[in-house]
Amino acid sequence: MSTTPSVPSELSDGIPVEVRQRLRTLRTRYGRARFTSPANRLELAANRRRFMLAEIRKEIAELERRAEVIESELRGFGRGVAALAREEIVEYERSFPEAWSPTPVLGFRLWMLNDNKLVGARQVWETPSFVATCAAYPDPDEIPHTDERCGRLGCGVYATKEFDSLLELHVRESDRSYAAGLVAMTGKVVEHEDGYRATQAEVVALALIGDDREVYTTDRELIAEAFGDPMAILGARSAPLRTPVLDHIAAHLSTERGMPWI
Repeated sequence: MSTTPSVPSELSDGIPVEVRQRLRTLRTRYGRARFTSPANRLELAANRRRFMLAEIRKEIAELERRAEVIESELRGFGRGVAALAREEIVEYERSFPEAWSPTPVLGFRLWMLNDNKLVGARQVWETPSFVATCAAYPDPDEIPHTDERCGRLGCGVYATKEFDSLLELHVRESDRSYAAGLVAMTGKVVEHEDGYRATQAEVVALALIGDDREVYTTDRELIAEAFGDPMAILGARSAPLRTPVLDHIAAHLSTERGMPWI
């Protein structure tokens, strides 16, 4: 009896029944050893490939199993990274007291009246709203910077927590060309010991002093006009200057600080 494997079922299905039966009869009668036909060679080649295919499928199954293990590990890593990121955020917020406040943070500022412009510490304010920039690192999402990359003082719109400290440093009772204001700071607000740095600020209360005249207002339209043309406002909408000037300014801005600026 021949030990040579029979024609594979996948191949046998393609052979007519009478051909398959005749071939089986001849192989049984004479055996395969006496005659190696092309069919035999093709059959052996097919068997080898079937074996190879079975091995490849085993390898694929093993790779899929390993891929599932790695995917599970990655999901675990993702949860771990998210948890560590939250811890890092908490540490940053603890180390650097800053916030994106849902309500404005209030502070005080001064502007010098120069050539009919209200000039801050470094730049002219054309309008009551001002958005900070950084000449060294202009990425708006990070302003004001907290890592001293742009200098010890850092970028941002500055304002003090208390008006008295601002007066002591920058204004005398005899000064007559300046404006003082209460600003609402929004965006990223960095708190310091005596004041704040913010992404942006808007003037919500203003005291404008010039030519022995004064303007005190919380009206947004009038504030906008004052920044656009301060001398025109002093000429048309002002009152005679009252003394002591600084006390009146402090009283006006401190009162307005208690208002719900939202």
